[in-house]
Amino acid sequence: MTQPNIVWLMSDHLVYAHHKAQTGYPQLATFDRLAAEGMAFDNAFSVCPLCQPARASMLTGVYPHRHGMTLNDGDTGAKTDHDPDAKLFNHYLQQAGYRTGYFGKWHNGVARVAQDYGFEGFSMPGYGHPYYSDEYAAYLVEMGLPEPEVTLEWAYEGPEWAGQTIKLKDFPRPYESPYFMMESSGVLNTPLETHEAYFLAHLATRWLEEVVQGEAPFFLRFDTWGPHLPFYVTEPFLNTVNPDDIPLYPNHNSTLAHRPAHHHALLDFRQRVGASAHWHSWQDWQRVLARCHEHAALVDAAVGRVVAALERLGVLDNTLILYTTDHGGALASNGGLVDKGWLMTEETVRIPLAARWPGQIAPGSRCEKLVMNMDLVPTVLAAAGAAMPEVMDGACLQPLWEGEETAVSAWRNELMLQHHGHYREAHFQRQLRLDSYKYVAHLDDLDELYDLQADPYELENLVNEPRCATLLADMRRRLHGQMVQFADDGSDAQRLWQQMGVR
Repeated sequence: MTQPNIVWLMSDHLVYAHHKAQTGYPQLATFDRLAAEGMAFDNAFSVCPLCQPARASMLTGVYPHRHGMTLNDGDTGAKTDHDPDAKLFNHYLQQAGYRTGYFGKWHNGVARVAQDYGFEGFSMPGYGHPYYSDEYAAYLVEMGLPEPEVTLEWAYEGPEWAGQTIKLKDFPRPYESPYFMMESSGVLNTPLETHEAYFLAHLATRWLEEVVQGEAPFFLRFDTWGPHLPFYVTEPFLNTVNPDDIPLYPNHNSTLAHRPAHHHALLDFRQRVGASAHWHSWQDWQRVLARCHEHAALVDAAVGRVVAALERLGVLDNTLILYTTDHGGALASNGGLVDKGWLMTEETVRIPLAARWPGQIAPGSRCEKLVMNMDLVPTVLAAAGAAMPEVMDGACLQPLWEGEETAVSAWRNELMLQHHGHYREAHFQRQLRLDSYKYVAHLDDLDELYDLQADPYELENLVNEPRCATLLADMRRRLHGQMVQFADDGSDAQRLWQQMGVR
């Protein structure tokens, strides 16, 4: 079989789980199209619901405990960058004859970017803020666009900014002020093309126009910064969601009394900040959710420009397209949170995932098997006919869309996810999925056990229920087995085993 072109589309921090079934959630036209023309994975998860750990796993194919970037930006002593001589998956693609491009959010180190590891394209160190980049400034000039300008409607940690209109370039620089406006929403008063996702689509499309002229197959990774906060929306997406149509989120008013102590600490912190922002009623939350959902639709439409370019250039049907996100978001959930914290709730761990590959994936197919975004690394390498790294924790998705009965039946029936903390705090957690059951082990804290079929919003922790003692013991045994299988056996892991009563 001729080597396909491969395009891996990534949004960032998509508020998705549960919300997508609620009134007011927008159609994500590009994602929906790819799912309709290929396969939708209905049980897809983030390997770790935090940017850098998940993103590093999506470059290496291994769990965070192996690559060492267990928290963002070196927090609590975590590794900050891949080693200079690290072989990321693009190295194996290049060996197989591919040109490899990476455009957008990197967040895989503070000292090096994607291009330092052999990718062509555009990325920035750390989290990266494209509106401050020279490349973005040149784009505005090339396209004849004005400097982007926003009228703020809500600012979580800076209520005095609400109602102000300001150019994005005049915002306080990242991390130099508590009012960087990460957690904010408002109206983007300038054209749609001034949004970072459209800037990236322009760069990626221009690269595609070049590489399709060559004989080598190509790989493109396209990573938007949105729909991560801030939620800045312009026409034609502005005011397409009616805030009043968004129903009260089922666990919005939860006190989290049944949760681990570190959940309470996170909620207490957020409520203190929220109170300072005069942010109280569900009506306030509805307005922010509406902008959040509109922003998701806007970013998805920008992603659609890359798909449209593939079609225009005549390579769409010889291209495997994968579309997912790094993790979810906790907005308005779990007692009234905004970002994601260090939670392993359904809102933060569940993600969308779709794959399109004409002739290989049947249109309109669906998969209920347990998969995660880390699985895309071996999937890409297998599709390319490339060599695999010696250590690979992810599993290739190809057997699932090929549908061979033996291979499908042999697919994993349990799945481990990881978390190590956030906001410069360490919180060692491991999650196990099995059927409708979810178990989260928390080092030095209360564990969680849920039957998600009966309790999808995680309102009843069954961990201390006598009737669930056998189930709990089985989940702990299975989690221990997963940790052993993947050499997740550091000092904190061994203390967790002791806490769970398994060795």
